[in-house]
Amino acid sequence: MKSDKGNDDYSRLLINDSLLPDIFLVRYAQELSRNALLVYLWINMTGNKNSFDGNTVKQFKIIPDEETDKTLAELMASGLINRKDKTYFFDDIKAREVEEYVQAQKARGVDPDSVLSSDEKERTTLAESISKTFYQGELPYIFYRLIDKCLYEYKFDGIVCYKLFEEGYDQSIHRSNIQMENRAREWYEKGYTDIKSLEKHLEVSARYKKLVKLTGSLMRKRLNGLDLDRVKSWAEDLDATEELVTLAFKENEFRSNLTLKNVGDTLTKWHDQGVKTAEDAARFCEEEHKENKRKATRRKANAGSSWRTGEEAGIGSKPEEPGNKKVSEDVSSGDDNDIPDDILNMFGDD
Repeated sequence: MKSDKGNDDYSRLLINDSLLPDIFLVRYAQELSRNALLVYLWINMTGNKNSFDGNTVKQFKIIPDEETDKTLAELMASGLINRKDKTYFFDDIKAREVEEYVQAQKARGVDPDSVLSSDEKERTTLAESISKTFYQGELPYIFYRLIDKCLYEYKFDGIVCYKLFEEGYDQSIHRSNIQMENRAREWYEKGYTDIKSLEKHLEVSARYKKLVKLTGSLMRKRLNGLDLDRVKSWAEDLDATEELVTLAFKENEFRSNLTLKNVGDTLTKWHDQGVKTAEDAARFCEEEHKENKRKATRRKANAGSSWRTGEEAGIGSKPEEPGNKKVSEDVSSGDDNDIPDDILNMFGDD
């Protein structure tokens, strides 16, 4: 049997538990720096939510003193705390979330109460599927809001909304509301609201990742920002496949300093000529090589026949005219009398 002292300790442990809203975990915590997260949790634990300052944080000794102002500024920028004069206090993130949701519904001309209690079959089925598949049956409330935004504001097809959470899960961002919101907005702005346009985008994205891996292997280096932009244009603008990129590298192996620009120029040329497959590229290269050989042969033949004598080129001595003196065949004799006057006049009277 436990002693009364043991029961008191047990009760104290229960009472001292800090309760944090789910929205903090899925919307804010994952984006905070280590220092900001520590300060927020520590203030929450000590119960000083409505009145604390920089000295309060410094007393905890959980972060360097010189980092205090920067950390509090980060928490303010994140919308987790506010300040009045020199005193800080926690913002009510749950109340703010509900208010933002209600205002969003009113802006759409919808009665918020009817939406919050709505039993729309399609939306409910979709949310339950997302919850069971990606959140172990515990979908945080804030993601219900994201589903509503995708369906009613962005006009996503139901399958597109599901694909959003599927991709978020695959990329391990499905528990970050901010990153999921950004991805949904990106799809909306680029017009990926129906499954056809989305599947094209997803196919290009998957191919881009493969091309990055392939190109890094062929170049034997880690690709930087400019390199990644080039590879992205191959996937998006040139419809390049792994096979085409591999052949483009082989086409440029003769270069002593091979660059991605060289490979890109080859891919661009193929794209402009309608080359879509590795077989097309092989045929195109074969014909191009044959044509280059023919051109080289013609140039060599033309170069061999370009040397002609002066007489063949129409260059010769003019017929002797009456009254003109014939130029001596041996000009090197040094006899000025044998040189025509017009040539001597070129040197003046000296």
